[in-house]
Amino acid sequence: MNAIIGTTASGKSKLAINLARKFKLSIFSIDSLSIYKHIDIASAKPSKTELSEIKHYGIDLLNPYEKCNAKVFFDLLKQVVNDRILIVGGSSFYLKAMIDGLSPIPQMTPFIEQKLAQMLKDKVKSYEFLKKLDSTFANKINPNDGYRINKALEIFFLTNTPPSIFFTNNPREKLDFEINIFELTKPKEILKNDIITRTNIMFESGLITEVQNLKDNFSEIQPFKAIGIKEILMFLDNKITINEARELIIKNTLSLAKRQRTFNKTQFRNVISGDFKTINNALEYEYQKIF
Repeated sequence: MNAIIGTTASGKSKLAINLARKFKLSIFSIDSLSIYKHIDIASAKPSKTELSEIKHYGIDLLNPYEKCNAKVFFDLLKQVVNDRILIVGGSSFYLKAMIDGLSPIPQMTPFIEQKLAQMLKDKVKSYEFLKKLDSTFANKINPNDGYRINKALEIFFLTNTPPSIFFTNNPREKLDFEINIFELTKPKEILKNDIITRTNIMFESGLITEVQNLKDNFSEIQPFKAIGIKEILMFLDNKITINEARELIIKNTLSLAKRQRTFNKTQFRNVISGDFKTINNALEYEYQKIF
C-alpha cells in the first residue's frame, strides 16, 4: 500500500485525486479535520464533486463533539484494506502511529488532556520529567520530539505505568502489510504563497460562517484548537480584528508546515521525496506494475 505525506498546502490531495482517477483508486484520508462533519472550509476538504466521483475513507466520519485519534484511522484501515487504496497523510503523526502499531490505551479524559497541554508548554521540562519517570523509554527518543514525549506522558497519566513497562505488558497491534511512503515537497517561498492564497480562498468561501455555526452548535470540541478555527473564534469573540485573524492563520499555518517537515524527516524511513512531477511519476510507475 502507498501513502503520500507532505506539509499542509503541498498539493497532496490534488496528486491523490489525479492518481485515483487514472488507476481507479480509493483515497484513504488521514486528516484530523477532514474526518469531521460540518468542517469543510477550514479542513480544505475535497469538493463535493471530487467526493462523489472518488471513494474517500476517513472524511465526514465523526461528529464535531467526538474525539479523533490514531485508533479511529487504524480500525477503519483494517476494515477497508482489500480496496485499492492510496493513503493521503495530512496528519502524518497518525500515519506514523499506525505504522508503529497501537497498544490498547485507555480513553483520554479532559483532566489529563489539560494537564498534558500545560506540561508540554515547556518541552525541556517535560522531557526531564519523562527521563526521571522512565529513563529507558526517554533515552530512545529525541528530547525535541514533542509528539513522542506527549504520547509517553499520556500513557503514564492514563495508566499510572511507565511507558516502557506498559508497552512490554501491552504489545502493539501492527498492520499486516507494509506502507510505502512518498513525500511531496515544495520550495518554501512557493509554499508560503500557496498558503496565503489558500487562506484568502477560505475566507472568500465562507470560513467565518462555518466557524460561527460550529460555535453556535458545539462547545469545547477538539476542532476548536485547529488552525483556521481557533483564530476565527478569537475574531468572533472580539479579541482580534478580521485582518489579524487572517495574518494569524497564515503565520500559524507556516509554523505547522515547518513542524510537519521536521516530523516527516525524522519519523519516517525509506521515503521517496520530490516535487509534484517526481512523486506523480514514481507512484504511476508503482501502480503500472500492480495493475
